[in-house]
Amino acid sequence: MAKPRANDSTPHLWIESGDARETPLISVAPLAPIDKIYTFTATDEVAASLRIGQRVAVPFGRKGTVKPAIIVDVTTGPWTSTLRPIKEVIDSAGELSPHLLELGKWIARYYAAPLGRTLAAMVPQAVRLKRGFTTVRRVRLIASPEQLEGIRLGKKQLALIDALRTAGEPVESDALLTSVGASRATLRALLDKELVTEDVTKEAPDESGANVVTQPDFALNDDQQSALDRVTATLDAAEFRALLLFGVSGSGKTEIYIRAMQRVLAAGKQAIMLVPEIALTTQLVQRLAARFERVAVIHSGLTEVQRSLAWEEIRTGKTPVVIGTRSAVFAPCPNPGIIVVDEEQEPSYKNLQSPRFHVRDVAIKRAHLLGIPIVLGSATPSLESWHNALTLPSYERINLPNRVRDLPMPAVRMVDMRSEGSFIDAACMSRSLCRSLTSTLAAGQQAVLLLNRRGYASWLFCTQCGRRVQCPQCNANMVQHRTRNRMLCHHCHTSTPIPTLCADLTCRGPLQRGGGGTERVEAQLREEFPNARIHRADSDTMTDGRKYQALVDAFSAGEIDVLLGTQMIAKGLDFPNVALVGVIGADLASAGADFRASERLFQLVTQVAGRAGRAEASGEVVVQTSAPETPALRFALTHDYVGFATAELHQRKTFKLPPFVRMTRFVLAGGSDSQTVQEAQALVDRLRPHVDAIAPEQASLLGPHPCAIERLRNQYRHEVLLRADTPAIMMEILNRARHVNALRARGVTVMVDVDPVNLA
Repeated sequence: MAKPRANDSTPHLWIESGDARETPLISVAPLAPIDKIYTFTATDEVAASLRIGQRVAVPFGRKGTVKPAIIVDVTTGPWTSTLRPIKEVIDSAGELSPHLLELGKWIARYYAAPLGRTLAAMVPQAVRLKRGFTTVRRVRLIASPEQLEGIRLGKKQLALIDALRTAGEPVESDALLTSVGASRATLRALLDKELVTEDVTKEAPDESGANVVTQPDFALNDDQQSALDRVTATLDAAEFRALLLFGVSGSGKTEIYIRAMQRVLAAGKQAIMLVPEIALTTQLVQRLAARFERVAVIHSGLTEVQRSLAWEEIRTGKTPVVIGTRSAVFAPCPNPGIIVVDEEQEPSYKNLQSPRFHVRDVAIKRAHLLGIPIVLGSATPSLESWHNALTLPSYERINLPNRVRDLPMPAVRMVDMRSEGSFIDAACMSRSLCRSLTSTLAAGQQAVLLLNRRGYASWLFCTQCGRRVQCPQCNANMVQHRTRNRMLCHHCHTSTPIPTLCADLTCRGPLQRGGGGTERVEAQLREEFPNARIHRADSDTMTDGRKYQALVDAFSAGEIDVLLGTQMIAKGLDFPNVALVGVIGADLASAGADFRASERLFQLVTQVAGRAGRAEASGEVVVQTSAPETPALRFALTHDYVGFATAELHQRKTFKLPPFVRMTRFVLAGGSDSQTVQEAQALVDRLRPHVDAIAPEQASLLGPHPCAIERLRNQYRHEVLLRADTPAIMMEILNRARHVNALRARGVTVMVDVDPVNLA
């Protein structure tokens, strides 16, 4: 028998008596695309300091390659096989509460994502590293009176011992030394004699102050009071319920949120409110912050220190109100009482990186695990939420059909650009819109103009052969940006000089601009209205949250007459002096192959129309389109969401589309088109047996076929769609496929998107 190696630190599996040895068992999920839990061991001292959600370094494989992993369980039990010890604790923070751990496991199962990556995404890196925390050293007495007898100690050492004995608890090191006039060397001598010990921790500084709360003196109208009573009854019942607060723009949904959250805080609990984008909801956040003493605002613009300290105040319950974007759904509130999702229909709630979860749906699941109500607010709810409110007993719809103070909804007028503009100029302003803008400016009022396309020209094309200038890496048009004097690809951000001649050497014809974007409309506005104060708001000009905040402040102060922009100005703005809203190129939103195009068009037009007429003066909305027969526009003209939802749901049911089925999209991307197609077909062949075995009549596969943007960043893209009648069937198919590695492909990447919001 071979002699054991001298450096072999692995304990024996059995003690001499033959009894099974008890040891700490550390279950971890690797931070890699591996759907498996591994078990390691640790010393009793190390195991006592470990927490679920922490990152540790553990050895994998025969070679013992050290890789990071997330702790999912810490227990003690007998060894049933040889276990290797964890190598290192990577970060000391990152604890997940039991319900957040359960939520993470559900996300990993439902969205077909690795558990380790999912749990890691739930705790920000800055929180794990305790950015902004200060190192605190505390000394405590560990020697008994008997141990102290007979030991010769110096005068300062005795003074330190007496001070600790008098305090009866650990004392901060510097304060202790100062109080007795001792040096660090004196303390070190006591530490060497093991009479005292020094605990080193990282703690968050207490620097946050309370806001000055201002409560308005207005009373709720009858509709608001009825809605609040229904929310309050659900809070008092202390049970899970999804409340769809369906209120027209300007109906006072925010006040319902605030008063419901105040009731929760009065009961000693916390409230979480999710918003699509902080930059686009600046006013809302300001209004909320002014109504509560302590509010944590979580968004991507925070520094690591700000995020870390805010997370700690939430975790300790010091800050009971959380407002934030996607990551705020994981806020570590110790006792949440309500979750609010404002503008629940927004596609920006979908996480675009693995795990590709939808914040609204994760929030609903978290509320369900906690047994608390969740409020989903919108003037144009997603058809998924609308359908759930019609069919599921756990959902309830609460209506706010009228604006506050009985203000009328703005009149909406459609302009057919086929009679008012040519194809080339279809994206620019019509004569009707110019006349309305002239009247608005003459009355000293403000206007908001929406064109959901940035740049100066949407495309350049050859007047002889018709060839368009396309991105060399993507199957997409290059967009002319005159202010930069460049052609830009809005998908991969490739930038090239603006050409003047056709790239086809056999043609070399002159190029003509086609379509138009915000830059082009801005140029037209400045030419038509030279005295107006015009500001353009798109991703080219609003490069950070501070610029958007400055824009909101300037518009609120009346320093801007005309605000022109993309969809970032379609929501979150509440200004009483806006009398005119113009929607330029409304039908652009309905272009493309996505089955949600009509829904987005209706939501966009309705949301931006809601910016008008929010004061005593009635508002006007002018919608320009080259397709006036589009049903979504017809319903938007009369603010008829119910009519639109009824018609659109009928279409979805006929063609077996969400919300009547669940959908998973697999996008395969590779440098070779033929290999990508081959691997996409192989994926279908691997999935089909699972579909046939689980639910051949209730699930189906579509594809493979090219994506709407077939080539992106020099990668050819093909997609496969999996449809299932229920979430349970979808999860079972995906989980079976994952466990046999059926979702992997050779030489290409595979993106798995459960419940996709965009099929581009």
